[in-house]
Amino acid sequence: MNKRIGFVVFLLIELGLLISCGQRSGSGDLFSEESFNTRIELRDGRQVVVDDLLLGQPTLIRFHPDSFLVIEEFGTPRLIKILDLKTHKVREMIPRGRGPGEMLVSWGVEIIDRDIFLFCGQLRKIIILSPSDDRNFTIDNEFYIEEKQTQRIHPLSRDMYVCLSSIGDEMRFTLLDGKGKIIKKFGEYPPFINDDEIKADNDIFFSSIGSTPDGKRFAAVCSKTDLFELYDIEKGLLKRFQGPLGLKISVEAQLVGTGFMLKPQPHYTTYHHVIADKDEFWTAYIGYHFQKGKNQTLEEQCAKKLFCFDWQGTPLRMVILEYPAISFDIDWRNEVLYTLELQDSDALICEYSLNWSTQGVRNK
Repeated sequence: MNKRIGFVVFLLIELGLLISCGQRSGSGDLFSEESFNTRIELRDGRQVVVDDLLLGQPTLIRFHPDSFLVIEEFGTPRLIKILDLKTHKVREMIPRGRGPGEMLVSWGVEIIDRDIFLFCGQLRKIIILSPSDDRNFTIDNEFYIEEKQTQRIHPLSRDMYVCLSSIGDEMRFTLLDGKGKIIKKFGEYPPFINDDEIKADNDIFFSSIGSTPDGKRFAAVCSKTDLFELYDIEKGLLKRFQGPLGLKISVEAQLVGTGFMLKPQPHYTTYHHVIADKDEFWTAYIGYHFQKGKNQTLEEQCAKKLFCFDWQGTPLRMVILEYPAISFDIDWRNEVLYTLELQDSDALICEYSLNWSTQGVRNK
């Protein structure tokens, strides 16, 4: 009897070790590109041409439901361009600077209802643009947030924001009110192989965020590993899953000057941008593996595929792009995909029909 009990205990210990190792090296369900039942090869895009539009270093595009495109720029005298798709006029807004109505760098553009939310991480400032009756936008509000070092913030509504907590914070996310005041911290960091040696933070798990229109759920998609997290604002973490690489990361602390930086290994750029609706969310897949001594080209920094999931984390569609995309957004009502894409090293704005009957759709 004692031998049998000892054998059972041994098996339980072995099982616990296996589960522990599995949790450290990966997270949740694993999907592959073959998990998508529908594959679409996107072709026949139409370039959006406007005479007065001159793109410098565009980093992001957002569609506004009143038929505007909002373009975020880097390093230009004014950081935001608003393209009116009805009048074909372009307005440049938000000068570079530290004063009222200014930002040093735009770290993201989001649209809730008809308001445009801008964020400058260096100044910890949010600027809200609201539309006027004459198809212009004016600054409706600007304020500073309490969270000191967040790298990403997302408006769930006009009265609530979720952001990545500061580097070194014990909790993964911070919830803010409509004035930028901290409501609470929540969420644990995902596990990794040597998390018993190195403390997890949002430098390792830097993520893009997108939410349902009602702001009750959000998806956080990691940029340095292929991990997805689905959260409910009240219930907390709903699911973790990953793919298509199934990366099992460890983290190295590398000396930089008088400090150090944490670098996940293997070293990848996986995802950027999350676009969400009530039934599904999309993200741009890059999947670039950094090689020592090789510089990443501009095209290699761009997405070649878009992945679409429902809010249970089920893979729905994979869209294969004809040209690498810097950024993308969707006009959900009219089923149009807008891309900020590279063609012969030039940044262009293009639109594609999401009426799948007009595209090269392949179902399993």
